[in-house]
Amino acid sequence: MAKVNSIINISGKVDDEVHVSSKYGQLLRKAPKRSKKGKAALEQQYNRTGLLNNLAGELNRIIGTYSGKLKPNNFYQVLQKRFRKEPLNNRFLLLKQLERLEVNPTYPLNKLGDVRVTVQATQKKIKVQLHVLYHPSDYAGRYKTNCYTYEVSLLCWNKSTKPPVPARQFGEWIYLTDGLPEFEFLFARPAGTVHWLVCVKQQAGVNEEPIPSFCAEGMRIMSVGTSDKKELALLTKREEEKKARAARDAAQKGQEHIIRVKAKTKKSL
Repeated sequence: MAKVNSIINISGKVDDEVHVSSKYGQLLRKAPKRSKKGKAALEQQYNRTGLLNNLAGELNRIIGTYSGKLKPNNFYQVLQKRFRKEPLNNRFLLLKQLERLEVNPTYPLNKLGDVRVTVQATQKKIKVQLHVLYHPSDYAGRYKTNCYTYEVSLLCWNKSTKPPVPARQFGEWIYLTDGLPEFEFLFARPAGTVHWLVCVKQQAGVNEEPIPSFCAEGMRIMSVGTSDKKELALLTKREEEKKARAARDAAQKGQEHIIRVKAKTKKSL
């Protein structure tokens, strides 16, 4: 908005012109035009920020509900940092950045034994199979333990921008004296689901009672999936390109030219 300094002196922007009061008198300049390219870049960045904030907020809220006090205060920022590694505004590829992420790295799931997870999606169901690879220790911190249990959380998104539909199931208690079990968690697949995320939480206990300590808990984002064939093809292409780059780097390293310095020979007397 232009301001009037006196009856004849004007400074500021009026329409497409800029009035400047200087020691040389009144100057008139053309106002700089905003670059369409710069404007588009700002709008794109603004839209991306909104997408990342919403996605991180949804996950922070739902995982916070399922993990309880195990989720640290900076979990939202950790999600944002992971998302920033993905250049595309694609929800599936953004979520893929979270695979194997410990909800609380101070109390990781892998310190409580180990489990392999496989996910299969059909038109109406999503099946999550847990294969226990080995039992945890019989101590969780200073607490003696003799059993543990698993919780599986499933988050499903459709093509809209609505928050995911969450669901959770609990496995029976496993005693350390038992064999290594397998579990099959069968979830109903919400209509229109295109993306899903699976979390696994483990809780150690004594005689099927949870131990009240973070040392007895662990939770990790285990798997992310999509039913979109184009997204799967893009992910496969990226993985192949990554392997090809690694192979080229290894080949170049093996072909490094080594220059050897010749030894000096002493003349005999």
